[in-house]
Amino acid sequence: MKIIDLKLQEQKGELKRVIQRLQQFTHRIAHAESGKILADLRDRIEEPYMFVIVGEVKAGKSSFINALLGEPNLCAVAPSPMTDTIQQIMYGETPRTEEVSPYLKRVYQPNTILRDIAIVDTPGTNTIVAHHQEITERFIPYSDLIVFVFEAKNPYRQSSWEFFDYINTEWHRKIIFVLQQKDLIQESDLSINFSGVVEHARKKGIEDPKVFAVSAKLEMDDYHDISGFKDVRNYI
Repeated sequence: MKIIDLKLQEQKGELKRVIQRLQQFTHRIAHAESGKILADLRDRIEEPYMFVIVGEVKAGKSSFINALLGEPNLCAVAPSPMTDTIQQIMYGETPRTEEVSPYLKRVYQPNTILRDIAIVDTPGTNTIVAHHQEITERFIPYSDLIVFVFEAKNPYRQSSWEFFDYINTEWHRKIIFVLQQKDLIQESDLSINFSGVVEHARKKGIEDPKVFAVSAKLEMDDYHDISGFKDVRNYI
């Protein structure tokens, strides 16, 4: 499954060539500081796009990631809440896990799609507070997309919106909102909650909120036309 299209990959290649020419110029004029900035930028272009997934415990974040990437076993879906460890899911030739800190581990998987996209699977926002610095300093400033995943039946839980307030005020990154598990709610109630999230986000300063209603279960059961994931992928 491809989420990042070929045109965008071609544009990245062209940008890399432009930066290389600028690096050659800064070398000729002996401007080391500009050269370092360009080198850092070139390295960022080579890295996969980084998606940070945020939401409360049991909102369906892991199932959302698995369905989005079309890999049913990429993230463990636990019957009970997981620990407060951040998982950075990246491409690796062989599966392995690297313990970076008490709150962060890197999970390497040989899934081709992870060459294009790295996923940061955060703990529930109701457990983040004690070490939010780990997330905000390592990942939020460098993220390409932050995905707030809500339980479709109740997208108004306080901890998620408090964390939204914090990162939106501080970092102003690109954010989308996802109502997950839409198969567990009546269509009329889903419509009300969808509109409620749009309005809530507008009140918090998002002029044009991007909100999606999805069902990871329907997507993984091959009901692609009604799962809602086509709209998410098209937006990405």
